Amino acid sequence: MKTTVTAIALTSVFSLALAACNSPAADKPAAPADTAPVAEQAAQQPASAPVSAAEEEAAMAGRSARAVFPVGFRGNWDYSDDGCAKDESGTRFAITENQIKGYEDTSTLTALEALDDLTIRVVLDNQSSDGDVTLTQTLRLSPVAGINLRIEQKGETVLAHRCDKV
Repeated sequence: MKTTVTAIALTSVFSLALAACNSPAADKPAAPADTAPVAEQAAQQPASAPVSAAEEEAAMAGRSARAVFPVGFRGNWDYSDDGCAKDESGTRFAITENQIKGYEDTSTLTALEALDDLTIRVVLDNQSSDGDVTLTQTLRLSPVAGINLRIEQKGETVLAHRCDKV
């Protein structure tokens, strides 16, 4: 009789073990016994930079979220009234898709915010012989075919003239 009771007990244990293996909970790995609280784990994780809506939209569409100057701002410009008439001018600069290239410096666009149809605020990484700095500027196109560009920086405004035909 003792053998029958032992056989029944072993069969019951075997059945329970088999049932546990087939349950959905068995698919999940067991949590380690020595886990830190969630807040402590979160504090140990490196913080990620916030993602702008444009970056998120670009990522969802599978394209780069790299900032680019709107087409109306691109082209050749000169700070001097007659600079565009000269073959070479030390006050001329070109705005490309993502850079402003001047006589002695190059600024790479890192961020852009459209304020209205003719105005943008930009953050630029500027490299020049004087050193590397980060600039924040507001660029405003004139409403008359974008023939002038007002560049505001640190409370000062400079006017540039478009050298390209419009």
